[in-house]
Amino acid sequence: MDRIKVRMTPLILICLFLLLTAVAGMALIHIYRDFYRKNALLRIDPLEFAGVKSVDFAAELRNSEIWMIGDSRMGRWPEEFLKSSTKIINLGVEGQTSSQAFYRFKSYLEITTPSLVILEVGINDLKIIGIDNELASSITEQYYQNIEHIIQLCKVRNIRLILINIFHVGKIELPRRLVWNSSVSEAINSANLKLKSYCDDDLIFCFDANAILTANSMTVRPEYQADFLHINTRGYEALSSNLQELINKVINQN
Repeated sequence: MDRIKVRMTPLILICLFLLLTAVAGMALIHIYRDFYRKNALLRIDPLEFAGVKSVDFAAELRNSEIWMIGDSRMGRWPEEFLKSSTKIINLGVEGQTSSQAFYRFKSYLEITTPSLVILEVGINDLKIIGIDNELASSITEQYYQNIEHIIQLCKVRNIRLILINIFHVGKIELPRRLVWNSSVSEAINSANLKLKSYCDDDLIFCFDANAILTANSMTVRPEYQADFLHINTRGYEALSSNLQELINKVINQN
């Protein structure tokens, strides 16, 4: 009996190895197919207009005086948290960069012009620095140019703009450590200082999200964290109560 057990042990281990290999292979195939699909869709729709959920998009744009534009951090923001007599449309799209946000905004202006734009974008630009720190200079410069282009579009059309600074991140997850380093956090700090410099409290206004979300100006408070890059409902509630005051100030400004 003992001999049979000894002989079966390697067989069981081999079977387990083959099973784990098969499971890992299936997972890799799924990841590859998902990446291939997203890459193909991005080539078809590089500005990802399809990312904005709307039945009649053009009509909603025309009926909205306040546009919320940006990436997933903006897209996940519940509009109902912002109480306003002026209609708001959320134009945030998951994973978007400042370049995509700029060109989408430019295309939306061909349809109509809002009274106020609320912009939050940048983390998807700067996180690339975590993979290759040598790209820091070119990426941040491109980010600033895109923000400046958006500001110029607003000035030409007399659109008031609220710039929300780039949220800091939460507690880092193990897989994220492979593509993240301190240079990203430094770039976020520098970018937020640059955003602040654009504001004149006349046409361009700044909203400091990190003053609310963080305790040390570097890491999102645990109670507001959904994951490394995103905040939860409590975080949005905390931001909204303060942002609402700024919105009221801006839209009631003479």
